[in-house]
Amino acid sequence: MRGAASLRLFHDPSFRALWLGQLVSIFGDRFTYLALLAVVVERAHTPGNPAAELALIPLVSFLPSILFSPLAGALVDGWNTRRVLVVSDAARGVIVLLLIPATLRGGLPAAFALVFILYLANSFFLPARSAILPDLVPADRLVEANSLATLAGVIATIAGSIAGGAAIERWGWRIGFALDAVTYFVSAAALALIRVPAKAPRAAAADAVGRPYRALLADVREGARVTLASGRALGAIGAIVLLWIAGGTLHVAVPLLLQRRGAGVVSGVGTILAAAACGMVIGTLLLAARGRGRSSWTRIAWGLSGTGAALAAFALSRSRAADLAIAFGAGVFVAILLVTTEAVLQESVAATARARVFALRDFAARLLVLLAAGLTGASLAHAWTTPGAAVIAAGALVVTGGIAIAARPRGMDRSRTAGER
Repeated sequence: MRGAASLRLFHDPSFRALWLGQLVSIFGDRFTYLALLAVVVERAHTPGNPAAELALIPLVSFLPSILFSPLAGALVDGWNTRRVLVVSDAARGVIVLLLIPATLRGGLPAAFALVFILYLANSFFLPARSAILPDLVPADRLVEANSLATLAGVIATIAGSIAGGAAIERWGWRIGFALDAVTYFVSAAALALIRVPAKAPRAAAADAVGRPYRALLADVREGARVTLASGRALGAIGAIVLLWIAGGTLHVAVPLLLQRRGAGVVSGVGTILAAAACGMVIGTLLLAARGRGRSSWTRIAWGLSGTGAALAAFALSRSRAADLAIAFGAGVFVAILLVTTEAVLQESVAATARARVFALRDFAARLLVLLAAGLTGASLAHAWTTPGAAVIAAGALVVTGGIAIAARPRGMDRSRTAGER
C-alpha cells in the first residue's frame, strides 16, 4: 500500500518531469564515462599501460566539485532553481558534444579540459536539483520522493552501463559522447516542464565568493572535532574513507586488469558497473528486510570484510561470469556498508552538528579518492606493482578495517550523542 502511495507522486507533472529528466540524464552519464575510458585506452602515451591517464579521470571529475561546490551552492541559493537545472543540462549537452571534435583535434588534454568544465556545470546542477525537490512535493512525502529519485539513479546506472558498454565497444567512443549529449538535451526539455510555485526571490550573499569557502573550512574543522569526540561517528567515517580509498584504486586498476586479461575494457567495465548496481539493489532490500536484528557495527564489519574479500577475489578471477558474480556480491556488501554508516552518523551526531560531520565526510572522501587514484596511477605507470596486486592491496585494506571494527573498543558503542553540550 505504501509503495502504491509513493507511485502517486508521479501524478504530479512537475515531479514526473524531474524524475524522467534525471533518469535520462544519468543513463547518458554512463555513456560519457565509458566513452572517456575508451579514449584514454586508445590515445594514452603508452597504450599498453594507460595508468597515468586513467588516474586523471577521477581528478578532472572530482576536482571541480572540491573547488567550486561551495561557491555554486551559495549562488544557486539566490537564483531560479528550475532555470539553473535547464541551463546546466543544456550546457552539459553542448560540452559533451564538443568533446568529439576537441578530442579528435586536441587529444587527451583537450578532452580532459572539457570534462573538467562538464563537472563544473555539474557543480551547479546538483545543489539546484536537491533544492527544488521540497518545492515540488509536500514535506511529508520527501522521503518517498527521494527514494524514487534514488531508484531512477539505480535503474539508469544499470541500463546505461550495459547499453553504453555494448554501443561504445561496437561503434567507438564518438557514439558515447553523441548519445549522452542527446540525453542532456532531452533532460533539459523535460526539466523545462517543471512548474515551481512563485516565491519571494532570495537575495544572494554579499560575500558570495569568500563566505562559502570560509563556512566550508569552519564546518570541516568543527566536523573533525565532533567526529573525534564520538567513537561511533569516527568508526563510521573511517569505514567510508576506506571504501573511497579502494574506489580510487579501482578507478585505475580495474580497466588495466581487464585489458591485460584480453577482455573488452569498455564493455567489461560497463557490465561490472551494472552487476554491482544490481547487487546494491539487493543489498538495500536485504537490509530493509533483515537488518534490524543485528547491531550497526556487525553490519559495518560485514560490509567492509565482504567488500574487501570481493575485491581480492576479483583480482584473482579468470572468467567473465566470475567477474560479474563477484561484482554483484561486492554491490550487496557496499550497499549494506553505505546505508548503515549513514544511519550511524545520523543517530550518533546531534542535529545541530550533523551537517558539519557530513561535510567532513564528503570533503575527506573526495580528496582521498584523488590521492588513491594518483598513487595507484603512478605505481602502475612505473611498474612498481601490477593491477591485480593493487586491487588485492585495496581489498586487504578494506578487510583490515572490517576486522578492526569487529574488534572495536567499547568506546565506539557509547550512546552519548556527539555535538551535544
